[in-house]
Amino acid sequence: MCLFINLVGHIDYMEVEMPELRSGLIFAAGYADKLRRTVFAQLKDYVKKDKEFAKQIAMYVGRLNRALYTLLVEELKLDKLDVVRITISYDVDEINRTITWKWDTLRVEVYKRIPPETYADTIRKFIESAPALAVETVKFNIAKLGETFDGDIIYSIKIGEREVGVLEALPVDENSVILKKAAVLEPTTAIFEKVKLELKGRPVEDVLVEELGRIMEVARHVDMNEALQIINAIRGRLQIAPLETPPEAEEER
Repeated sequence: MCLFINLVGHIDYMEVEMPELRSGLIFAAGYADKLRRTVFAQLKDYVKKDKEFAKQIAMYVGRLNRALYTLLVEELKLDKLDVVRITISYDVDEINRTITWKWDTLRVEVYKRIPPETYADTIRKFIESAPALAVETVKFNIAKLGETFDGDIIYSIKIGEREVGVLEALPVDENSVILKKAAVLEPTTAIFEKVKLELKGRPVEDVLVEELGRIMEVARHVDMNEALQIINAIRGRLQIAPLETPPEAEEER
C-alpha cells in the first residue's frame, strides 16, 4: 500500500534538447547508486576516452546526490523502503569537463511505504465485509451535460463527486427512455450497451441512476483505453473537453 506524492519544479523553457537523467522506480535507499550508474551509462563515450572527465562526472553526480539527500532524507524523511522516481535534465560541457544540473527541471515522485500496523485493522474489517461489498449495487449519480442536435441527452456519471464516465440517453416518450450507450472507468472499466428502460411515471434521471448499478452486472468489461475512447466520443458530441486518463493509470514512457 502506498501514498503518492508528486513534487514538480518544471519550466518548459528548453530551446536545445538536453540529456535527461531518469532513475526509474527505485527504493529510496538506492537512489544515489542508481543515478550514478545511469549517468555513467549515458555518458559512456566521454568516460571511455577521458579518464579525467570520468572523475569529474563522478564528482558532479556526487553533488547531485548530496543535494537530493537533503530533500529525500532530511526534509521528506523518507524510509529506505519508500520508492522514488527522479528526473532531471543537465548540460554537458566536454571542453571544460563540467556538468550543469538544470534544477528547475527536477521532478521527484515519491511512493511512500505505509507500515502494516497502520492499516492492518482496516484490512481485517474490510475482509469481513468484502463478500457483501462485492455484490453490492454501485451507487452512481448523474449530471446532465447537454443535449445533441438529434435529441440525445448526455449525462456525466459520477461516484460521489468523482467523475467516472458518461452516458447517452434518448427519451422515446413519456413512458420510456433508451440508454443508448454508456461507459465508466470506475469501479471497473465497463461499457453498457443499448437498453430500453420503462419510466413508470418516474423522472428520467431517477430511472437512469437506479438502473446503472444493475446494468453493471451485465456490462461488457473492457480495458481502460476502450472505455475512455467511448467516453470521449460521447463527450465530443457536445464539444466538451475529453476526460483525461487518471494519473495513477498512466505509465511513464
